[in-house]
Amino acid sequence: MRTLEGLRGAAQVTVDGSVVVRSAGAPATLETRFPIASAGKQFAAVAALLLAERGKLALDRPVAPWLPGCPPWWREVTLHHLLTHTSGLPHWGAEPGFDVRAAMPVADRVGLIPQGTPASRPGLRWLYSSPGYLLVAHIVEQAAGQPYGDFLAEHIFAPLGMSATTTGRPAVGAAAGEALPPMAGTSDVWSTVGDLARYSEQIHSGALLGFESRAAMTGPLTATAAEPRPGRTFFAPHYGYGLFVGTVGGHLAYFHPGDIPGFASFTAWLPERRASVVLLTDDEHTDLHAMTRQLLTSAALS
Repeated sequence: MRTLEGLRGAAQVTVDGSVVVRSAGAPATLETRFPIASAGKQFAAVAALLLAERGKLALDRPVAPWLPGCPPWWREVTLHHLLTHTSGLPHWGAEPGFDVRAAMPVADRVGLIPQGTPASRPGLRWLYSSPGYLLVAHIVEQAAGQPYGDFLAEHIFAPLGMSATTTGRPAVGAAAGEALPPMAGTSDVWSTVGDLARYSEQIHSGALLGFESRAAMTGPLTATAAEPRPGRTFFAPHYGYGLFVGTVGGHLAYFHPGDIPGFASFTAWLPERRASVVLLTDDEHTDLHAMTRQLLTSAALS
């Protein structure tokens, strides 16, 4: 196991299914569970795609029937728009009465989101929106007929052997720190570096989703308007379903960073190298670009 300078957490890189780098900084170990924040959006996307494959959801149909009482402009919003951040919904803060730090019943949160003012008509522009993914989780619950967390546990975590992954803070083996109240689809998944590496290897190898679903998840479906900047290790000019599509260390990659108060995360799959990169920390100020660069160098992937 190697030591990464400044790491407060755990990290792992695998290539062709074999671990090439493992590192943990005290008090964390490789088995410590961390909240993965927005890196968990890909699980909401996988859940929606599974239900679409089973004929219970349609990606191109309006979501208004799943959200009774929503304003007229919602009649144009589809699940595809929510998954690609092109619904016109802004990020947190635009909904009257919505407080991400306050404990609030899911139904109340969901009811507030459509009341916010849209930033644009659906499909016109990319605008990162966690509220959109909270709605995805809500729609998954209704289509599946079971709680979102139960659906993930039964249909994603268990089939992929992710025994250390949960929704909601685990009772034992969890990183210290105060996390936000869990919100399905956006910040409710806790996991380990090993489980997330296993997930990346399997989901991108066809262990759970069909070819068309995987192609949609990792397709450059919409442009993000991001521009390269000096010192950045990963760059995301496009977004698919729950994943950024771009480069990590110059390699084609599907990835997602995440951060909430007290924690930061990064997961990536480099398809041409069949490599997974996972970084989980209990330091929200972690420079994910610098730490990822260390990982790539240690794994001879730089």
